[in-house]
Amino acid sequence: MAYIWKEYLEQVRGKGLWLGLGILMLTSLFIIAEARTFPEELGFEAMLLSVFDMNVYIVPLFALFLASFSIFQEKESKTEVMLLTKKDSFFTFLLKKSIATQLVIIAAFFGAFIVLAIFMKAFLHFNVTSFLTFLLVTFALLVIFNQIGTFLGVICKTKMQLVGANLLTWFIIVFLLDLVMLYLLPAVSFDNIAIFSWAYFLDPLHALRFFLETELGLFGLTHLSRLMENFLIMEPAVFFILNFLLWPVVFFSLTLLCGKGGVSHD
Repeated sequence: MAYIWKEYLEQVRGKGLWLGLGILMLTSLFIIAEARTFPEELGFEAMLLSVFDMNVYIVPLFALFLASFSIFQEKESKTEVMLLTKKDSFFTFLLKKSIATQLVIIAAFFGAFIVLAIFMKAFLHFNVTSFLTFLLVTFALLVIFNQIGTFLGVICKTKMQLVGANLLTWFIIVFLLDLVMLYLLPAVSFDNIAIFSWAYFLDPLHALRFFLETELGLFGLTHLSRLMENFLIMEPAVFFILNFLLWPVVFFSLTLLCGKGGVSHD
């Protein structure tokens, strides 16, 4: 609880969290207002997908900065010495810090989405199941990028390094990987479609969006072309779970391996 309370105080006192939530809510409100002109049958679901598409640019960036600077401040101020006991290992510290960061940031974004849900219910035909699915996918996005941010916060030595690493990571995942996929697309055939599928769906942005799109009923999995059937080597839910579990574990492990010299309790 000490870690969670400390993380809560640090985040609410900072400007980054409020700036992120403010931008998120402002852009979402514009989309909700525009969605009033959508067809009633799938208007709510189409609005949720549009909000998620906007969140893909906003949520990863703020998650990276909030999580990375949170643990970087621990290194800079040496407050981890006060938090850790002699019986604690770096693994224990990192686990507690990661859990606290995840809970506080996710809770803040959850509160923002609950407020947005009031506007959704006022202007659109609200569907609880669709909204909960949207929350699940958005929280998975937060978990993944919070953990990447924690990794960056541990390995970077200066604030300038950390800012650059956050922006570069965001640019690579959000923009550059898509450009690489588009470059490779003309070379895709029946012989290598499975390899391309793994590369495509191990990108969390692709896997999470596709899962959301299918769960909202905006993309049907019936009457697909033969190439598309070969492309979908697993169910969207399997790819979602794989990304949700794989990337946080990978970056937690990398942080553990790379960070023992960076955040210690000598």
